[in-house]
Parts: sequence; structure tokens; C-alpha cells
Amino acid sequence: MNTIVIAKSLGSIALFGILGMQTASASLVLETFQQFGGTGIGTVPTILTFQNVSTETGCVSFTGTGSALTPTGTCTSGGDTKTGSSQTQLQPLSAAGITSAANFGLIFNGVQPASGPLLVTNLTAAFYSTSGTLLYETSGLSCQSSSGGPIVATTTGCLLTSTASGTGNSGFIVTLDAAQRTAATTAGAFSSTANLVGVSAAAGGTGGASAGGNETIFLVNSGNVAAVPEPATYSMLAAGLGLLAFARKARKA
Repeated sequence: MNTIVIAKSLGSIALFGILGMQTASASLVLETFQQFGGTGIGTVPTILTFQNVSTETGCVSFTGTGSALTPTGTCTSGGDTKTGSSQTQLQPLSAAGITSAANFGLIFNGVQPASGPLLVTNLTAAFYSTSGTLLYETSGLSCQSSSGGPIVATTTGCLLTSTASGTGNSGFIVTLDAAQRTAATTAGAFSSTANLVGVSAAAGGTGGASAGGNETIFLVNSGNVAAVPEPATYSMLAAGLGLLAFARKARKA
């Protein structure tokens, strides 16, 4: 799989801290806002697409789709899962070149009109053998946030203060914390690159209601994520270079 190029705010890289939403020590980690392109449905290993207004839920497991993953790795009934071509399906680890817990990742692509906010209230990943045996299921969700950053940890979830206005333009990387990496590896989740990944997610609520955009989640190799300056940073660099050039001219005068 080709490297996905990600833009990250240079001024905040050193400020990120983990703020747990739950008391559990193990969790998935919803990390800071990323910007990239060329990742629409059909071009990446998309696992889940879900959509509704106000609140929304989606799930895909070995036995089908629905609302949320149960402890046995099946989806409860209902939900707002989209099942069109390439929108929702289990994906093998090999689809993203994932070989271990260390390079496992998901991209939560939150899409809202005018890039508005969205509250993520649940996110769970499940790992299955090719025969459908549940190998491991995550529990808990933590929000990686910084002062004034795009993620705010609340009592009900991770508030994404800004999202994207179109699928395939941005997202939030999701990884396993240290405890989940160990537990998932021990359970055999990464024993074969043919093992399958399913997910469930819930979003919307006070301060970040869903406005009807398609949220997508796709598989990614976190080791292939290369940080680069985002467009705003390029503008700042250009402005700085312009000031330096002006200063040099002023000194010569």
C-alpha cells in the first residue's frame, strides 16, 4: 500500500496528551486531525460508512451489519450503516499491509457540512479469523488532545471541533494504546495478515450533533503515515520568507 501523506500542525506536535474518557486503562486512541487527499470510498480499504441526522450509529461484523458491536463480536440490530458498493465490509489486515499491533490504525473520516463539529461517542474494533472466530475486541476510547486543538475530551465522548466537508479530504487516525496492543497480540489478532477487521461507531450529541454527512472508517498502516506541513503552515512559511527577504532589502538600503 502506498504511503498516505498527512498534514499536521507543526506548532502543536509536542503538546499532545492522552485524556481518557473512561477509567479503563486500555482503549483505542482517537488522535488529532489529519489532512490528506485521494482517500474516498473505493480507493482505500473502507470498513464502515454510516449516516444520519442528530445522532448516528454503524457496525459491521463477520455476521453482518447493524448498530453496535456486542461482546461476542456481532452487531446489534438497527443502526445507520450504509451498505452500498464498497461502503461497508470487513477488511483483511493485508489490505493495508498491517503486520502487527504496532502498525495497526484506522482513519475516522468525519464529514460534516461546512466542516462543522462532531461528537464521537463510541468506537470499537473487532478482529476475526477467516472462518469467523472472534479473536479480540477493543474496549474504551481515549481522546488525544492539545490546548486549543481539534479534539476535546468530554464526559460523553471525543468532540471533534472541526471535520471535513467532503469524503476523502481529512480524518482522525485511531490507534491501539499499549495495553490493547499487548492484549490483541496475545489473543492472536495479528497472527495472520488474512485476519479480518470490523468496527462499530457512534456519533452525534450535544455540542457536536451529526448534520447528515457520511462518516467513513478505513484501515491504515500507521507506519506509512508521513507527517508534512498542512496548507496553512505552508502559508505561514511563505509569509516568513517574505519578511526575511524584505528585511534583507531594508538592510541593503
